[in-house]
Amino acid sequence: MKKCVFAGTFDPISKGHEYVVEKCLETFDKVVIAVGINVNKTPLFSLEERLQIIKAMYIGSERVEVKSFDGMLVDFMKENDIKFTVRGIRNADDYKYENKMAQYNRDLSPETITLFIPTPASLSYVSSSAIRNIIDLNGDYSEYVPKNALPVIKTLLQRK
Repeated sequence: MKKCVFAGTFDPISKGHEYVVEKCLETFDKVVIAVGINVNKTPLFSLEERLQIIKAMYIGSERVEVKSFDGMLVDFMKENDIKFTVRGIRNADDYKYENKMAQYNRDLSPETITLFIPTPASLSYVSSSAIRNIIDLNGDYSEYVPKNALPVIKTLLQRK
């Protein structure tokens, strides 16, 4: 079974993230969405809430698994017997950053293969941080998050 990991903080998950998962499913038998804990970020949604949002999107799908991880991605990949990691690329700045991270991952775990999936131009400006800013300013963020995630996000925000 060919599987890959798509890791990130997903705070919140965006249509760009959803696009990357869809492209992964065209190539791999299984996609593990790994929701990471980033100590350098203050998330809008807790880890449990981010997992809840993403699981709601893929409920009933046997080809998408949602897990959390803390620590290095290459360690998570070894623990879960995954060789491929996939990164979404919106622009040249993303590529520079992600390519550097891919090199570190390869140095730390030579068997790791990083694949880049460019998003379409229509999603090139969509980011989780921009979505959080819109939410903070009480704006309409609905066109930037996946349709299946929207009800869960709205419910969680009403509780905050």
